[in-house]
Amino acid sequence: MRHTIGALAAVAVFAVLGAAVVGGCGGATAAQPASPSPSASPLTASPSAPPVAPGDITGVVRDLRLSTMGPPVLLVVADSPAAGQVDRAWVTVTPATEVWTVTGRRGDASDLKEGESVAVWFDGPVAESYPVQAKAGAIRILLSD
Repeated sequence: MRHTIGALAAVAVFAVLGAAVVGGCGGATAAQPASPSPSASPLTASPSAPPVAPGDITGVVRDLRLSTMGPPVLLVVADSPAAGQVDRAWVTVTPATEVWTVTGRRGDASDLKEGESVAVWFDGPVAESYPVQAKAGAIRILLSD
C-alpha cells in the first residue's frame, strides 16, 4: 500500500511539472508571429524607393521561365559570392514583388530579362535545396544587356 501511494504521488508531481513546462513553452511559441511584418523590414527606405540593404543574392539572370500557368521564375547566379552566401537561386516573382529598373523607376516582371545583373531580396522562407528556392520580395535591375 505504501508503494502505491508513493508511486501515485510521484506521478502527480511529474504531471504537474509536465503541465507547467508544456504550458510555458506553448505560450512563448504562440506569441511569436509566423513571419515578420512588412513594416518591420528594413528592406526599403520608403515605399517609393529601391531597397537600400544589401541583397540576399546579387548576380546575373541565367534563366527566365515565363508561364501562363504561374508566376515568372528566374535562376540568378551570383557574380562572386562571399563565403557562406548563396551562389545561385531559383527566384519566384510574385505579384507582391517590387521590381526596380536600372533608372530607379518602379517596374514589373516584364522588365526582367536573361543576362541582366540583378540584386534580389528574398521574402519568406528559403528552400534549402541546391540551388535554393525563394520568393522575391524585391528585385533591383543593376545592369541590362
